[in-house]
Amino acid sequence: MDSERVGQILGNARERTDTAHYPELPELRHKAGLAAERGPGGRRLRCLSQAEVSLLLGYEPGGGVYARLERGQIANPDPVLLRRVATILNLREHQWHDLHLSLFGHRAPVPLRPATSLDLYEKWDWVIQSQRHAAYVSDGAWNVLTYNVAANALFHPMPKNIMRWMLSLPPHQDSRAAMPDWAENWGPVALSQLAAALREQENEAHEELRQIELEVLGNPELKAMYESRLDSYIHPDGSRRLIVHGARQEVGVMNAAAATPMGATHGRFIVMTWTPLAR
Repeated sequence: MDSERVGQILGNARERTDTAHYPELPELRHKAGLAAERGPGGRRLRCLSQAEVSLLLGYEPGGGVYARLERGQIANPDPVLLRRVATILNLREHQWHDLHLSLFGHRAPVPLRPATSLDLYEKWDWVIQSQRHAAYVSDGAWNVLTYNVAANALFHPMPKNIMRWMLSLPPHQDSRAAMPDWAENWGPVALSQLAAALREQENEAHEELRQIELEVLGNPELKAMYESRLDSYIHPDGSRRLIVHGARQEVGVMNAAAATPMGATHGRFIVMTWTPLAR
């Protein structure tokens, strides 16, 4: 643990706070028996004190829980406590990851504030519309947020949820006909991605993901495949699969390039080329 760096991250964030943004603070101070004046000798401070952060966390001000954390004296802090501290201090995503690196030696497993669908749409729609090849952006549950004309022609029409389409789940019960190599390159990969997403997102997993898993377990064929020894998580970047072009009704090879928007850990940006199989 880099205790000095932990102190810098938390201390700087605390010093950027403004007590006016914490309307519950006066009542918490009163209940804790603290004087109305804030700071040593009655000196009024604009930012939160270490004791006040402890109060906001639900601890006694004299317990020093937050103070010890800021000094880097808690080697393995509880993840729930850490998230609450980061929320109170309004850490940004890069600071949240930096804090994890300093404490545990790795980036945070989940973002502090998962990007909303609206965020992804507003930031990426212009990118998608500028693509010549089929392209779309989906969220952590494979809900399609924006797509271009070429993608709509390829899928004909673009499904609302790509995972449901790949697994032929309602309302796409007939989609498997568009995937000639489904048993080898679509089904197992999709189920592997589903299992990995549920593991990675843990308690923050999108409700749609949990619903899809329930439907998979209710389908004997999908259930058997899902509970078999699937390959480890296979990302879609570099995928090469057969697909029937929806508008042309012709079998072709789809090559996909994939990336994760930096502001949305579980989002997906996909660009696909399609070449007729005859070539």
